[in-house]
Amino acid sequence: MKQFSFAVTLIITLQTLVCGQSADTFRRWHFGAMAGPNFTIYVPKSANFDAVTGLMTGADIGYSLQNSPKGWSLHFQPYFGASRSSTEFGTKGTDSYSKSKSKTRTINLPLLVRYTITGGKVRPFAEIGSVWNAWSRWYFKSTICDNAGCYDFGGDWETVSNNDHRFSALMSAGVQVDVGKVTIPVTVRVLQLLKKKETIYEPVSGVEYTIPTVRTIQVTAGLTF
Repeated sequence: MKQFSFAVTLIITLQTLVCGQSADTFRRWHFGAMAGPNFTIYVPKSANFDAVTGLMTGADIGYSLQNSPKGWSLHFQPYFGASRSSTEFGTKGTDSYSKSKSKTRTINLPLLVRYTITGGKVRPFAEIGSVWNAWSRWYFKSTICDNAGCYDFGGDWETVSNNDHRFSALMSAGVQVDVGKVTIPVTVRVLQLLKKKETIYEPVSGVEYTIPTVRTIQVTAGLTF
């Protein structure tokens, strides 16, 4: 009788453990990848400089703070960014013509707090956080023409190490859609470089102007498991 009671107790205990670890159990950890275009602009806008276009690709490591997709979660989203630009002044073939082009390569480490508004298969969310620029390289080449002819300068990659331009604030909004066993997040993100306001006074013209800061808009899509 005692053996029978022990066997029944053991079966009930094992069933409880199996049910507690079934596929229906909410997983707090999530891993994914994301990619998309980004557009960088100067604030305030500088004349003759349009938005710099580029691409970003990265990973998403998320942890939910509750046993539900609705609510708060933390996200670490390291990504690699690449962009390029080209600017021309004057008329080609004249002595007042100039052309410059640049490329950038960066590694960025965002840490975000996200709030998911609903808990269904389609879940809008908003998030806020900061981004640390861990590594950045810059390429610049320019062609300038004057009465003596045209000449080039630049053309080498340089590693940028400016501690005043390391951190950006990030705000974003998006939606997550469950498709089978994967989730597709689509997000619009705005990154604002955090730096002190810098102004320069030009004694010849008597004009004071503000050195523009950088704002980046990203549109990303990805897969999360």
